[in-house]
Amino acid sequence: MRIGDHKVTLALFLATVGLFLVMGQFFPQELAIPLPGSNIRPVLLLEFASQPRHLVHIFGELGDLDRSARIAGMNTGNAIDYLLMPAYGLMTFSFFTGIARERRERIWTVFTWLGIVAALADAVENALMFSMVADMANPLDEMALLAYPVWIKFGLLAATCGGAAWAFAKLRRWVLALLCLPAVLLFVPGMLDPFRIAPISTQMIGLGWLAIGIHAATRWWQQARA
Repeated sequence: MRIGDHKVTLALFLATVGLFLVMGQFFPQELAIPLPGSNIRPVLLLEFASQPRHLVHIFGELGDLDRSARIAGMNTGNAIDYLLMPAYGLMTFSFFTGIARERRERIWTVFTWLGIVAALADAVENALMFSMVADMANPLDEMALLAYPVWIKFGLLAATCGGAAWAFAKLRRWVLALLCLPAVLLFVPGMLDPFRIAPISTQMIGLGWLAIGIHAATRWWQQARA
């Protein structure tokens, strides 16, 4: 068993889903103070935070009795995220390695590293968010940098979805290709409107991951039965 095998890709997909579900149990589920015109999740607002008032929307005012619990939950979720990063990075690496091997085309190796770089950007992003939460009285330095790793991460993950759509089209797996397209098509609109469209566009990356998981599972099942 080696990287690029369908069984390995499937195992990494299941690890990604499992860690994502565990992580979600710790993040605050609702904003402490609603953000007008947006139904953005607290963790996503933290990623897009550009003004100190955004932290108040996420965690509440200083006198809010639930403020410390929200902070603890956010920090725990972001700590678990450090396990999620290698899971999804290696999942995309394994998927495109398998495609390159199956198609015997080196072009796919370009996509293998995009998920890895996205995971590294994610790590930088989380470090900045930990620093922001630790010193919410003076978060402007971190906020000035945060948008760069955030959009590098989401941009590269959307690009992996685009690459997966291309690969599935080559394999004539049209439904899987269609599952990957929304992340690509909605990336720019999401970047231009982070508080209304980005909550949807970033979730579409999960559809691309689902397509990868389905592909790996069905191909592994076919090989097992052969």
